[in-house]
Amino acid sequence: MGHIVRFVLLIALALPLQAQPTISPGQLLPDFSLPAVNGFGQRLAEQRGQAVMLIWLGDCDACHEQLAAYQLLAEGRINEGLVSWFVWTPAAGQQPPNMRLPVLISQPRWRTGWAFEPRPAVMLINADGVLDHLILGDLDDNYSRVEQRLSRWLTKNNQ
Repeated sequence: MGHIVRFVLLIALALPLQAQPTISPGQLLPDFSLPAVNGFGQRLAEQRGQAVMLIWLGDCDACHEQLAAYQLLAEGRINEGLVSWFVWTPAAGQQPPNMRLPVLISQPRWRTGWAFEPRPAVMLINADGVLDHLILGDLDDNYSRVEQRLSRWLTKNNQ
């Protein structure tokens, strides 16, 4: 009987560790506060009232060439009120991308943020903090899709 009780207790303790909240379009995103590799840390809740594009990086070791197009896209939309950040989760020995936009550091063990899988992904978050669009997959493959969706989304949100 003691073995069964221990087994049930271990399963009960392990389940909350494995369960991750699902993030999907239409959901109000939880706040996070993350430090930046290049500049000041950022807090998502402070961007309420603004359109936000989060670019969650996958396995990215100094991948600035791959991200240059996204940086230019984001910088071209600043006048439309777009706030953009790269979110990088470092792995052992990796170097962060060297970008002009803030590169935020996400560590799942930190209690100041939330982990997101799968990466890479692009999130378009409206002024109320609700996730409007989630584009998953390779950033190079999805660039034209992100560019088109971002343009339509910003036009709709700025009306």
